[in-house]
Order: sequence, then structure tokens, then C-alpha cells
Amino acid sequence: MAEEKNVSTAEKPIEAKIAKPKLTPVYDLLEGAIKVWWKNIIKFIRVYLWGVLFTLIPAAIAVILVLLFRRIDFNTNIYLQILMFVLFAACFVVAIYYIMRAYIGMFLLVKKNYEGNELEIFKETKKYFASYLGLSVLTAVLVLLWACLLIIPGIIYSIFYSFAVYAFFFEGLKGMKAIKRSKELVRNYWWPVFGRFAVIATVLYVFTMIISIPLHYSDVNSFFYSFWTSIMQIINFLIGPISLLYFYQIYQDLVKIKK
Repeated sequence: MAEEKNVSTAEKPIEAKIAKPKLTPVYDLLEGAIKVWWKNIIKFIRVYLWGVLFTLIPAAIAVILVLLFRRIDFNTNIYLQILMFVLFAACFVVAIYYIMRAYIGMFLLVKKNYEGNELEIFKETKKYFASYLGLSVLTAVLVLLWACLLIIPGIIYSIFYSFAVYAFFFEGLKGMKAIKRSKELVRNYWWPVFGRFAVIATVLYVFTMIISIPLHYSDVNSFFYSFWTSIMQIINFLIGPISLLYFYQIYQDLVKIKK
């Protein structure tokens, strides 16, 4: 009997629980993003500044139009009002176009492993613009539709779709394919991803609150208020790539796990 018992025990299958792979800890994500950002900050600035440079002309025209609005009485000519409005709207659209291309350039810089000429990288953004814009609009519409049901579904699916842009740039997927890929990557990791999103959002919020403290002690119409607001915009522009790099590391983790 003892022998039979030993045999049955030996033949009993041993169930081994496979541990679920974990994402990189938040601290390591922040540290890694900041290190890569600092190492390549000049390259990020150069790529983005090409976009800013091309916005100067439409921005200048828009300023001139605003000055004309203030100095000339357009009430007597409705057609002139419409023309001025169309010109101003066109300048705004052109400026947004180049700023979006500058943002695309940052993704391409990461994709090219921070190598290559910044102007050439910016030129390359042109062929990505239409597909990127389409993906951005499609993602926004889908999240909005989910949010129309209740705010919670909107939050849930905004996280599911958050890596669609990374699937677009780093896997060459477009439209719904990129969105489905993002959802596939986040599946079973929604809470870890959400937690990491919440941390970076909180860190950036607290940082913004800290650097905005001087504004609370200055007059809104003062020179210092305008000056410090400009400084804050420059700072936010400089640290912008940190978020991109932070999320890129999460994306890389998910890709490795889902292989």
C-alpha cells in the first residue's frame, strides 16, 4: 500500500505558477527618461525649433491682422471682415501644422536612435503628418464616444488607446490597426499602466504648481507676470520630451511581454 501511495504521489502532476511579468518600476522609468532626455536635449530642441521657425511667418501675419483689426473699422464692409477672418484662420492652421510636425519629429528622433541631421528629420515628418493626424482624430473620436456613455469608460479606453501613436511610429501601423495594437498591449496590464500614467501626471502637475508660485504674488497686468509666463512655457517645452520617453519605456516593456 505504501508503495502504491508513493507511486500515485510521484505521478501527480506538479502545477507551477508562472509569475506575471512586471513593468519597469516608476522610479526607474522616470530616471531612465530623464537621463536619455538630458543626453539628447540639444537634438530635441533643434528638431522642435525647425517647426517653430516655420511657424514664424504665419504667426507674423496673424499679428499684423490683429493690429489691423484694432486700427481699422471693418463694420462698414462685411466682405473685408470675412476675408480677414479667413486669413487669420489660415495662419492659425498653418502654424498648428508645423508645430504638429515638430512633435512628430521628436518621435522620429527616438526612432532613429537620436542619430541623423535634425533638419532632415524634420523634413521627413511631412510624409507622416496625414496618417498621424488621422490616427489622432480617430483615437479622440473613439475616446469621446466612450466618454459619452459615462466618464469611466472614457478613462478606461483612453488608457487602452494610449500607445496607438507608438504603434504607429515604431511598428508602422495605421488607423484602427494601431489602436487595436495598443489595446492588445495594455490588455491585462491596465492598472499598472494607469498607475504609471497617474504618477507622471501628478509629478508634472506638482512641478507646474511649484514653478507657477511667483505668478500668485504678481499682478496679472505686470511685466513680470508676462515674463514669468513665457519662462514657464519655455520650461514646459524643454521638459516635454521626458513624458514621451517615459511612455516609450512602458511601450517597450509591453511589447517585450506580449511577444
